[in-house]
Amino acid sequence: MKKQLNIWLSAIAIAAIIFTGCSKEEQANVSDNNSSAYTVPEIDVLANETDAEFTNFEVSGGTETEGFYAENDGIPDAYQVSESTADELNSAKRDGNAKRMRACLSKLELDAEQIAKLKRVFHAFDDCKSGIVKRHSLAMRELTARINARHEALVKAYKSGRIDKETFEKGLKALRSEFNQTRKLLARKASIALKDCYHKMLRAMHGILSERQWKAFVACYRH
Repeated sequence: MKKQLNIWLSAIAIAAIIFTGCSKEEQANVSDNNSSAYTVPEIDVLANETDAEFTNFEVSGGTETEGFYAENDGIPDAYQVSESTADELNSAKRDGNAKRMRACLSKLELDAEQIAKLKRVFHAFDDCKSGIVKRHSLAMRELTARINARHEALVKAYKSGRIDKETFEKGLKALRSEFNQTRKLLARKASIALKDCYHKMLRAMHGILSERQWKAFVACYRH
């Protein structure tokens, strides 16, 4: 009886050791998978470059015949991605937003399943950024209107002879500087949240594309 009890206890101990070993291996695999999703260096590079493009954007215009403006409110190509970007990968349409993103993805020979997955990812990205972009665009329209009201007054003063050319050009330079500085402050308010949305989108894209496709996409988009 005692001998049978010892055999039974030994079997339990061996089973426990095997189970513990399997559990640790499974936990290690999960940890490795989660870690690898967050340590793709190209994701950080792309996210940082797009964030810098957004915050360092320079406004255009501001001459005697043209007011100041910021194309797309200074929002870079990457942040203009939407669900329709995936739809346009296999279409002849080329007049939408996110032209560079769409052009690079179109070169990857994506299959139907990959495009369907990208469409869901882009939809999630659009949801994530929507409110942020709307608030930023509203603030930019208000800023542009204020600056251009002063630009118009400056042009009228110059054309009427109330100020000379040197004063006019100094005034334009001051308005441009103010516009750029204020636009940069507005961008910084939105940049952290937008960068986070974009980072999540890139992680999801990395999981959909093959290694070859991912490297080709990064090389194309950074060119």
